[in-house]
Amino acid sequence: MPTVVRTMTTLTTHTHTCTDDSTAAASSAKRPRPSVFERRQADLAEGVLKLSPSSLTFLYDECKACFWHHYNGRPRPSTAFPKVFGALDNAQKEFFVGRSVKEVSRSLPAGVIERGRRVKSEAIAVAGTEYRVQFSGDTDTILRFSRAGVGVCDFKTSTPGDEAAALYGRQLHAYAFALERPANEVSRMAPVSRMGLICFPPLDMVELPAARGTKGAARGAKGADSATKGAARGAKSRRALYAYRTEAVWVEVERDDDAYMAFLADVVRLITRKTMPQSSPNCGWCRWTRMTAPLLEQSSTAVA
Repeated sequence: MPTVVRTMTTLTTHTHTCTDDSTAAASSAKRPRPSVFERRQADLAEGVLKLSPSSLTFLYDECKACFWHHYNGRPRPSTAFPKVFGALDNAQKEFFVGRSVKEVSRSLPAGVIERGRRVKSEAIAVAGTEYRVQFSGDTDTILRFSRAGVGVCDFKTSTPGDEAAALYGRQLHAYAFALERPANEVSRMAPVSRMGLICFPPLDMVELPAARGTKGAARGAKGADSATKGAARGAKSRRALYAYRTEAVWVEVERDDDAYMAFLADVVRLITRKTMPQSSPNCGWCRWTRMTAPLLEQSSTAVA
């Protein structure tokens, strides 16, 4: 924008320049955000694929077509995460953050459980392809070991099993890469020597003891009749409290960088293929889109 302090002649001479600059600024401000497809094309031009670690678990296994669309401009609509699991996850973290790692498993090195953090890796070359990948996401929990190194893990309200370890291992490997090879060297945490899941399987329910006595008992000195009436009122107003009883079960995820890089090569080849792969026969979203596509086409034709 030209400087305002000018002679009248100069200001008049530069009127069109001011207008052009203002128009350009307004046009830039109103420019729509690039679409997923446009952002992907820009990334491909740079030879970098930006991956979400969480997309490498269920979405990748459920349907290769939906996974391909996720990175090529038509992602599945996001679904609401059940609030009860979010509440349990937050309660677990609030309880364990700041506690000793040994409370989770005696097999782990001594250390402290820390809250997770936002991570972003450098662009990592993937052998067998022309591309690099960059991970960006939020770790669940960090295990800060006393001697050296860290651990990365996820909290799960579920029964532990080998299948879960293999599935979420893809996500944990991505976090390990991002911690050891971050885009910003200042945030580097290395080495990542342990990975795993902290599972909390529901075992049973217990009733919690009353937190306080009745009002009548507290005023017992004022007379038996008053105490009896107070106890009756307290019994009616007091709500019983229950809790799920559980235990922390550590499920180790073995780190295998070579196998993971081979997996990433498959991921890169899937995303960068020119045509959509075959959808899974059990994919409900693909079935729904195939079923509604003719109806949407008819509606568009009618409107036109």
